[in-house]
Amino acid sequence: MFNVDFDLNRIRNFYEENSKTVRMAALIIVVGLSILFFWIHGDQGTRVISEAEAGTEETAESYEDPQYDEQSADQEAPAASSVAYVDISGEVNKPGVYKVTTETRLFEVIDMAGGLTEKADPDSLNRAEKVTDGEKIIVLSYDESSEIGNSSSSVPDYGLTSDEGDKVNINTADSSELQTIPGIGPAKAQSIIDYREQNGYFTTTEDIMDVTGIGQKTYASIKDYIVV
Repeated sequence: MFNVDFDLNRIRNFYEENSKTVRMAALIIVVGLSILFFWIHGDQGTRVISEAEAGTEETAESYEDPQYDEQSADQEAPAASSVAYVDISGEVNKPGVYKVTTETRLFEVIDMAGGLTEKADPDSLNRAEKVTDGEKIIVLSYDESSEIGNSSSSVPDYGLTSDEGDKVNINTADSSELQTIPGIGPAKAQSIIDYREQNGYFTTTEDIMDVTGIGQKTYASIKDYIVV
């Protein structure tokens, strides 16, 4: 059996004689254990944070919709236009052929041609319509418009007759056939075709007045040349 008091006295004496060394050793041990603890648990924490960040990135990527982006880009992209040449004559100050685009409106072509003359009848035109390549535009005077409106016999023959067999069927005619009708150019011919495709066949010839750009005056000038 050891004497407890003797052992305690020896320990006390040793500590008093070597207190600095003991404290230094204790400090080194504490620092070493701390470093070991943070090295072990700190690495795990880093892995947890990294995995969480990776999960966040994957979640963000999963919400990306390439198809939506492509559709948005397509919707925002402006419509492409191409060069067109338009021949305008009649009651304009500077008749001639003008280089424009397929997005150009008739009123813009009229401005290029120096505007309408004092004799021009603006009501005979649809100045808001888009022009087409190769289109021939004839601006009528008030007298010419009046003559067309008052009497279909005053309409130029254009090589057509009013016999039923020679009339143009507005339900089946293509663009070229429609343009043989007096006063119907490429733009109006395409409008007739577009109307047919969207609304079906015309029931009566009067229904052609539902087409954009064809009013009562135009109908009066073409009614003897069309059939359904």
